[in-house]
Amino acid sequence: MVSSNVKKVHSEFLLVLKAHIGEYINKPLLNLGFIFSLAIATSTLLSILVLNDASEQQYQSANSRLKSPVAFHIVPASGETISISDYAQLRAQGFYQLNATHVFSKVLANGEKIAFRAIDILPLVLTMPASYTSKAVNIEQGYADLLGLTIKNSVPVSLTVSNHDAVAVNINNVADWGNVALLDIALAWQLFPDIKGFSHLMVSEMSVSEISRLKAALPPYLSIQETWSITEREGFADALHLNLSALAILGFIVSLFIAFQAANQAWTKRRELATQLRLLGIELNTIMKVMLCEALSLTLLASVLGMVIAFVLVSFILPLLGLTLEQLYQLQVSGQFQWQWQYSLWAFAISSIAVMAALLKQFRLIGSAKIAFSARLSQQYFSFKTTAIVAAILLVLFVFWPDNNWHHLMFKYGLLLLASVAILPNLLKFFLQTLALISRSFRLKFIFQDASQQVGRRYLPIAAFYLALTASIAAALMVNSFQSAFVSYLNQLLNADLFVRYNAEQKQPLSQWLQQKNGVEEYVLFTSTVAKYQADTVEVHRLSSKKQQQSLSLKSGKLATLNSTERSCYINEQLAYKRLITVQQVIEIKQGQHSLSCRVQAIYYDYGNQAFAIKIPSKLNIDELSAWQETGFGLFLTLDANVIKQALIDDVGIDSSQMYQPEQIKKLALAVFEQSFALTQAIAFVLLSIACLGLFLSANSLELARKPDLHILSSLGYSQFELFSHMLWQWLLLAFGAILLSWPVATALANALVSLILPASFGWSMPLVFEIGPFVVSSVLGILMLIPALALPLYKLNVRASLS
Repeated sequence: MVSSNVKKVHSEFLLVLKAHIGEYINKPLLNLGFIFSLAIATSTLLSILVLNDASEQQYQSANSRLKSPVAFHIVPASGETISISDYAQLRAQGFYQLNATHVFSKVLANGEKIAFRAIDILPLVLTMPASYTSKAVNIEQGYADLLGLTIKNSVPVSLTVSNHDAVAVNINNVADWGNVALLDIALAWQLFPDIKGFSHLMVSEMSVSEISRLKAALPPYLSIQETWSITEREGFADALHLNLSALAILGFIVSLFIAFQAANQAWTKRRELATQLRLLGIELNTIMKVMLCEALSLTLLASVLGMVIAFVLVSFILPLLGLTLEQLYQLQVSGQFQWQWQYSLWAFAISSIAVMAALLKQFRLIGSAKIAFSARLSQQYFSFKTTAIVAAILLVLFVFWPDNNWHHLMFKYGLLLLASVAILPNLLKFFLQTLALISRSFRLKFIFQDASQQVGRRYLPIAAFYLALTASIAAALMVNSFQSAFVSYLNQLLNADLFVRYNAEQKQPLSQWLQQKNGVEEYVLFTSTVAKYQADTVEVHRLSSKKQQQSLSLKSGKLATLNSTERSCYINEQLAYKRLITVQQVIEIKQGQHSLSCRVQAIYYDYGNQAFAIKIPSKLNIDELSAWQETGFGLFLTLDANVIKQALIDDVGIDSSQMYQPEQIKKLALAVFEQSFALTQAIAFVLLSIACLGLFLSANSLELARKPDLHILSSLGYSQFELFSHMLWQWLLLAFGAILLSWPVATALANALVSLILPASFGWSMPLVFEIGPFVVSSVLGILMLIPALALPLYKLNVRASLS
């Protein structure tokens, strides 16, 4: 008896299983679309999670290598050098934390300029003997390629410096030092006899008493210069990863909308089959077991496909993210991707969530009592009242949600986005009913009224399109604002027609030449030093020209006069935001035993700068601070820059490599900018593509479900083309309504990002650049992708023989 029951259950299970498999075989496009949408949902979130995990590991590795053990530097006064005897005397007094360095540059025989850093290389040789040697110049492979140094036929590489013999080269793959050639200090003196002494001394951590003793022991022409705190960078990469995660979650939601819609469509006929099986006496538990097996199979299949897609995406995007980290944070990351076992578990978990979200409604329906008593499906109506209530609840949460950190801000505006998704069908119905009310054409009125009746059925694919379009517009506005701010930042930094660097011997003749040259309207000397404000390291700049002041992009306050009796200063937004400094507040900056007090006249935008900065307007030298570093002259010209460059070469002997034009630098910087933010734009484009794929999958089944209505229109005289136009116009009207709502919501999201989330995460903000371009480009792109995605299934549906 027991065995017969087991056989019966087994045979019923196989029967139901074959019926489900038959549904997949008979409707391949619909079911493959469902499976593919699940895979996309998995890969969208998985790829960003894997991308974040891989890039964070590389970031931490690169950041740990970048953290310098140097506490501060000892630098000479302008035009001076640190002699060997200075270094020996300090070491003799017990300051063993000092390490000598000499930084210099030379021109190779092929015309390329090479930067050298001479240090005591013994520690590197002992710890990394395969990469470093004390008997040759050590150059990283990428820098060697830039210099034109290549290995040919396993012949040892050498470089030839102008007026010197060939120098042996050791090429390695360690990029921690950047584009610089490392060599031992003793070898540098041997190869280049013109090098005298050291350019600066590096000092490791010392106690406060030792620092005081060191300051007292320094000669007058040597001073201590603070180094930058690299740890201040750590929050910035987290902000980038958080923004990427937000886009990934948004993409996952878009994909879930599509998967849910595809599941509903795939289950339409399946419910009839399940009902008939129940009426034939098949037990509910048997059908539920088959559904569980189906869900498990879908989860495994979606996991595998999602992992394949994610692997391809991450392998492509990780180098691009590495470029972003390198450009924004000066981090050298490998960009190489390695799959780890936990990523497979992530894929299975994400796929499980996607499958259960898509099939939950079907599980509830199959377990309900009504399916056992009816062989026909009852009409299900869309509840606009429910969506309005959900939208109202989300808006209330949005208003009262705290905004004290960037995580709360991201979640807060996520609530706003979800509220707009919830209210979308109500607004679309109102929009279409209004058009029908004001329309005088019977056919147009009918299209509007018919479309308003279809809002509930078409809500999910349109909501996915709306979400993707809103994210695309917000990303475009953000990038547009970044670009405008970046240009302002470049103008603020490169506020001269020509920059000229010089060595100690060239300064005097260069100054005299600039004073006498008619084509030079004005020239300024760029100087800076490093000091402390409270616990923060700040870079201090002297502004000696009115034009330098006018280049500042002020957030608040106003410019001060150069000859003011009271010491004034400008601070960047980063410092003001962290220390809550306001305009007209008096601040004190310290440099060892010295200090300087100034009144803050203005706070200026310093877009993207990771450091704190103070600019002091003064035509005279600022004697309260020391260790001023001269970076060169900025020239404001009345003649063409090329004419002045040639005159400097002929009259003063300045090398062309010592001069550069800001316009050229701006072009290069903007090119780097476009590469750095290509990742955000690419993800936004992928979201639009996913949404249009969902519309492609939905259009066929949704319109096929209206077959009786289309029969009626056909019998009333509608031609095939008119039926096609009728259906396509309704979809386009719904898409147009979604576009109208996406514009203000995307603006609110972009404004929150640049004015609220950026300060909370990065410490600096920017004004939202409101231009019509991002709206039009994103909307037109969405429509262009939407039309073929809708037209193809609608056209195929329209020419079916069943409608004839």
